[in-house]
Amino acid sequence: MTATTGSSLAAQVMTAVRRAITAGEMEPGRLYSVQQLASVMNVSRSPVREGLLRLGEAGLIRFHRNRGFEIVDVSPDDVAQIFAVRIALEVPAARRTARFAPAEELGRVRAQWETLHATARTGDAEASTEADEGLHRLLLHLAGNRQAAELVARLRTTTSFLTVVADATLRPPTVVAGEHDALVHAVLERDEEGAGAAMREHLLHTAALLIAQALRARGTPEQQVAALAEQVRDDAVADY
Repeated sequence: MTATTGSSLAAQVMTAVRRAITAGEMEPGRLYSVQQLASVMNVSRSPVREGLLRLGEAGLIRFHRNRGFEIVDVSPDDVAQIFAVRIALEVPAARRTARFAPAEELGRVRAQWETLHATARTGDAEASTEADEGLHRLLLHLAGNRQAAELVARLRTTTSFLTVVADATLRPPTVVAGEHDALVHAVLERDEEGAGAAMREHLLHTAALLIAQALRARGTPEQQVAALAEQVRDDAVADY
C-alpha cells in the first residue's frame, strides 16, 4: 500500500484498503489502527480517517472506540439485498432515460459505452470497473434522480471488493462490457421496456456472481455455490 499524488488521498486510502482485502492482506474480524495504516501508506492520519469513514458509511468498516477498526464481512444476504435495492432503482431509471433523455445526452451514453469497451480491451479490470460504474451512474443521472445515483454509488462501494474478485476470476473485462450491450442498444433506440428488461437481467446476473463470491469467502463447498447463490438472490429480489 502506497499513496501517490494525482487524486484525493482519502480516495486512495479507500482503494488501498479494498485492494488489501481482495489480496488477503487485510482480513475481516481483525483489528487495525489508523496510525498503522497511515504509516504503511506514508500519509498523515487525516486522509486515512476520511477514507475509512467513507468505507464505514458503505458498511465495509466497523470502528471500535480507542481500539481501531475492523473489516466487515459482507454476507451473501447483504449482497442480495443490495441488488434488490439496485433493481428497484436502476430498472425504472433505464426505462426513464430511454424515454426522456435528450438526443445529445444519449450521445454521452454511447460515448461512455465505447469507453467501457475500450478499457475492457486493454485487460485492465480496475479501469473497466470504473467505466462500468460511470455508465450506470450516467443512466441514473439522466433519469433525473441524483439521490438514487448517490445511493447506488454507496451500495456499489459495499460490494466493490467482491466485484474485483469476481470479475478478475470469473469474467474477463470484455465479457463484463458485453453484458451492457443490450441495455445500451435499448436506451439508444428509445426502447423503454427493453432497457428496463436488459438492466434487470444484467443486475440479476451480477448479483448471482457476487453472492457466489460471498459464499466462497465463507467456505461454502464449491458444488453448492451456484444453486445456493441463485436461491439467495431470488428470495431477495422476488417481485422487484
